[in-house]
Amino acid sequence: MLNPDRQAVVVGSHAVSPLDFDPGVLAEFNFPSPLGLIDSTIRKTYFTAGQTVGRAGFQRIAGALVELGIRDECLNVNWSGSAHPAPQDLDLLETLTECDLPLRLNVYADALLGDGRTPTPVPMREAVDTLVQAGARILAPGIVPAPDADAEMRQRDLLAEYFEYARALGLETTITLANVGRRDFAQLLRAADHAATLGATRIDLMDSTSSLSPEAMKVLVRRFRARLSAPIPVTVHVHDEFGLATACAVAAATAGAGPDVAINGMSYRAGFAPLEEVVLALETLYGIDTGLRLDLIQPIAELVARESGVRIPELKPLTGRYAYLKHMPGDAARAMVEGQDSFPPISHGLVPAKLGQRITWVWGALSSDAMVRNLHRVALAAGHDLGTAPDRAEIAVLRRALDARVAAITGYPRWLDEQEATALYATLLAALRRPPADGELAAALETALPHPDLIAAVRAEARDRVGAVQTARTTILDWPAADLPGLTAYFRPLGVDAAGPRAAFSREEEAGLMRDAGTDRHALIVALTERYEQRLGHRYVAATTGSTAADILARLERRVTDSPERAHRSTVRECARIVEQRLLRLLTGEGVR
Repeated sequence: MLNPDRQAVVVGSHAVSPLDFDPGVLAEFNFPSPLGLIDSTIRKTYFTAGQTVGRAGFQRIAGALVELGIRDECLNVNWSGSAHPAPQDLDLLETLTECDLPLRLNVYADALLGDGRTPTPVPMREAVDTLVQAGARILAPGIVPAPDADAEMRQRDLLAEYFEYARALGLETTITLANVGRRDFAQLLRAADHAATLGATRIDLMDSTSSLSPEAMKVLVRRFRARLSAPIPVTVHVHDEFGLATACAVAAATAGAGPDVAINGMSYRAGFAPLEEVVLALETLYGIDTGLRLDLIQPIAELVARESGVRIPELKPLTGRYAYLKHMPGDAARAMVEGQDSFPPISHGLVPAKLGQRITWVWGALSSDAMVRNLHRVALAAGHDLGTAPDRAEIAVLRRALDARVAAITGYPRWLDEQEATALYATLLAALRRPPADGELAAALETALPHPDLIAAVRAEARDRVGAVQTARTTILDWPAADLPGLTAYFRPLGVDAAGPRAAFSREEEAGLMRDAGTDRHALIVALTERYEQRLGHRYVAATTGSTAADILARLERRVTDSPERAHRSTVRECARIVEQRLLRLLTGEGVR
């Protein structure tokens, strides 16, 4: 159990709010003891559209569920109006009973009880016998709403006949009541009381269409349990049409009902109450023992995803790829040095190891100087021979170089993972610290820098590679507005091909733009750049690496109406970005890719 003493902070485990365990909050709860959690992972995975699980896959999932600590598993075998049950449904039941696992398989079947007016597709005894032959030992008739009083009385008699036959065969029976949020409560209660009197061992309430809010769920469960004539265990089954399945399942538990759950929220429509969310919320935020091996939750979530072919959504709470992935600058910098030992957990209430997860970090679109400093430590720990930590100038250049590499990525995910960022950092730092060979710096300046005055300024001040990059950048950022035509003239117009080393860089940088421009869009880009130059008196310049034609058009449509002051600021910034990245690639030996 994760939090038996209901502590807000337990080092190495979790750090949540003390209000979770305020006496005023706890006084509202009436959790069942034991919790009475039941699982529907197998049937809900089976019901998920397009899934690819085979017999062996379902058996592997069943074995993993047992290892996790699941003991009650729900299945469906439906006749759906036919003379025979769906063969796939029956095959799944037989597949699981063959495993000889310690799972109590609770089997719902639509042919066990009708509405009291319409006959079932086969006689009840025939349906029971079919299920027993397939290995079922716990059956779950579903009590549907009876259309009138006479039908309700007939339905009660049919249920009594079922119980008599089930007892004779030594079967256990639970009862399923669907659409509980939308059906007549008095009739619902009469049906449940009658079933309890006949010997039902559990009542499963199903909010089949997500009709209840969490607050309404609490009221329903409280009223239902308070008015039942016998203290029979109750469970609640909720879907996720409004994104509230976890909240409703937890709300039901606080009112005394065991939650029905499925790994990854597998199911049809919008999904089901996810086991991992319900269980971890109950364990961490409520101090309730679910009886499960929490450290196995992540492995079984990944197993279900592999077997079914239905991936875990990136933003899925707890088990999704992003749950413990750190890319915000403060979080990423901290993750680089603290890693799995971080406490309190980085931007989370739960230590990832508690559910079989781990912290990861990436270098994404957001960065900081601290990330560069900590990346140096990561690279040293990975075995790179880097020497001293980077100074301020090196940090600035390295950070922009890593950011530029991310910006050049055109597909998802737009980031450098730990290994990519570490290797690139080590390569860049070593290259930047290597003394320039004779003529190397001058050649790079001649190729990358677009103006003789700029080349002269960098030659006069820079003595190494980092200095050349920094001087080129600051000189361009300080470029006078009056000489913007002279600076921008060295950049060819967007979409217009030319020869020479600068043109080679331009072709590569504009690859995304040209790939999806099309004739009409290309013509519009050319027309807007001409309009820009006519209006503002200097050529339009934009850093286009990683950009599409749509990106460039959107920028152009804004920039063509710029004031002269705004155009000056934007232009020198874009020129500095282009020159810096070209110069960096030449000085680190990368050149044009």
